Amino acid sequence: MKRVLMVRWDAKIGDSIVSSFFFRELRRFRPKIQIDVITAPHMASLYQEHFGVDHVYCCKKRPSYGELKELAHEVGDTDLVIHLGKQLKMKDIYFLRCLNADNVMGMDDELDLVNIKLGRATRGRHFSEKFAYALSLLGISSPDCHYIIPEDGVRRKLMRQEWPKGPVVALNPYGSGSSRRLNFDNVSMLVELIGKCKPAWKVCLMSTPDTKVEVEKWCHKLGRNRVFTVECSETIQDAIEIIRLSDAVISVDTAIVHIASGLNKPLLGIYNHDEENYSEWHPNSNFANSVFSSLGESNSQDINNLNEVDVINSFKEWGLFVSREIN
Repeated sequence: MKRVLMVRWDAKIGDSIVSSFFFRELRRFRPKIQIDVITAPHMASLYQEHFGVDHVYCCKKRPSYGELKELAHEVGDTDLVIHLGKQLKMKDIYFLRCLNADNVMGMDDELDLVNIKLGRATRGRHFSEKFAYALSLLGISSPDCHYIIPEDGVRRKLMRQEWPKGPVVALNPYGSGSSRRLNFDNVSMLVELIGKCKPAWKVCLMSTPDTKVEVEKWCHKLGRNRVFTVECSETIQDAIEIIRLSDAVISVDTAIVHIASGLNKPLLGIYNHDEENYSEWHPNSNFANSVFSSLGESNSQDINNLNEVDVINSFKEWGLFVSREIN
């Protein structure tokens, strides 16, 4: 086998972090193999500069069939295409058919097009284990599955200018969609519990560009003597450096969980009650614990259905925050 192509056009940073070791280990054990990736333009540097792939093909979020055909022509012949979408859509299938690939590895066992099937073989496993299984099929049986976390010393130095002395907990309330975003009441509850457990610790409230104003207001309400935000934080790399500087992390189900896991930070993950999602995307770390929200009306998912007693028990199980003051 001379060439492998990975299709990662979903453009999700968390998924990319979880799969990052795949490229390093494939390169380590098969140094002569050519490793290419298809991804979104804003993810290209991550794969090329940090994950060490040979070539990145960029694909926009919603390509036309004509654009997919052109992309397949640009890619050309390849020995193996890997696409780990669980249920491939029509455009995925069309693109795979356009490629002149000897083998297609995928999760969708029902497709005849996929001749190396991972669906049933890896059902219920964490996604990192699915990628490790893919490596095993390529003859790599004992890979190092530690994630690759990009590092930017210049940005970290800039962060330090706003960083307080003493230990810090990074608290990330924002995930994708409203069902994974904590409201002020729950953020306030977490800050209060942290204060009871570790009075000397400060809380760094993480934000995204579109939530900066809201986070500033929350910091003012919660008291800037114990809660702060990093004003210069704008990008995912800035978020990574905030986590790197922090002593512990609390986050909803999003990329921050996987970044903290990769950096071996003590971590409390906050998840909706979804067994399948949790089995595949739970914190892949020995330093992590999790707490789950309750189902809302009509069994709807809402991360804000948190029970304070459950959170307190998770704090105790976590081990980092143990105090006689929370009972």
